[in-house]
Amino acid sequence: MYRNKSVYENTIVENRYSEKRLIASKYKVAAHKGKIEKYLKDGRIYPVTLELDLTSRCNMNCPDCPSGRADKTDNLNISFIDRLLSILGHNTEGLLLTGGETTISPLFSSTLKKAREKGFRNIAVVTNGSRLGDLPVYSALLEHASTIRISMYDSKKTVCEGSGPTLKKIEILRNRIEKSGSKLEIGVSILTREHNRSELKKISEEIESAGAHWVYFHPFCSKWSIGEPEIVEQADTEQMILELKQSEENKIEIFYPKDRYSDEEISFNGYHGSHFLMVVGADGKNYLGAETKYDPSMVIADLNENMGDNFLWDQERIKKISSVMSNSFKAIRSRHRGGLYSDLIERLKKKEERYFPYFENPNYFKYPFIL
Repeated sequence: MYRNKSVYENTIVENRYSEKRLIASKYKVAAHKGKIEKYLKDGRIYPVTLELDLTSRCNMNCPDCPSGRADKTDNLNISFIDRLLSILGHNTEGLLLTGGETTISPLFSSTLKKAREKGFRNIAVVTNGSRLGDLPVYSALLEHASTIRISMYDSKKTVCEGSGPTLKKIEILRNRIEKSGSKLEIGVSILTREHNRSELKKISEEIESAGAHWVYFHPFCSKWSIGEPEIVEQADTEQMILELKQSEENKIEIFYPKDRYSDEEISFNGYHGSHFLMVVGADGKNYLGAETKYDPSMVIADLNENMGDNFLWDQERIKKISSVMSNSFKAIRSRHRGGLYSDLIERLKKKEERYFPYFENPNYFKYPFIL
């Protein structure tokens, strides 16, 4: 169990009662009202967030992995990373490192350091947690990262690693955070589906006890391998999560993407989300969205061939983004964040949606520059 419990409990209680904090919502993109207004005016904006895969390699082999379509030999090189971060830095303030398993890249530590130097404000890392005990990894995280999101694929040792070893690594890292004074926060993501709904309370209690700052429940998608991800049956999962959030026994921040558990129609003429959330794979290609990564038909720019200062506004890239319509988008049933952002921006464009006061206040959201 996490050792410095009194300090931990005080932190969590303070966070728990902070007003209306969200980590994921289709409205998160609208916290950047100035960028939306400029986009609707002339289409020339820098993204809010860069989602970047340093490597497509992974040290686990989890079924239905979103990166399962990737060539497992892809790795970005340092000159590519430096060039991309230099173009976006100070204009794009959020960096999300994903993979593959990003911590196994030899460029992991140097990329975090370089991102800070280039002006990125929120730096998040998605990881399976397997290398959190490695000195170069945890040192870089403690010094440069804003948060990590540990993907705990399954709580039992039936697939991947199971939760036991991961929880122990969380406990050790939390103690390192307290000793060093680092501002790093530990998050854990849990994929929900009908068969694990009854386990969510126990899982969140174990994560809280290990010392994580927050837990994020989001729906499991199948059919990644054929490029048509869709959310599997959830069967009252949202109600279970709401009960956990409202429980007096709960001492950890619990988040979930309400819009992804909804059946509200998603509609857009042009995948607007690509302009706000830029997704680059370990093959150096810019993909339409996170849910289409490593799908060759969804490449909107090959940055190995074209990374000029103004590549974001290349007419061919913009044309590809604009050509994607919701009624023919094969990944629509995943209800991923890029599609949700596109739906909201489409409504704003058509004046079917209005701005709310918190749209102008990024502090409404946790890590506002990580879309």
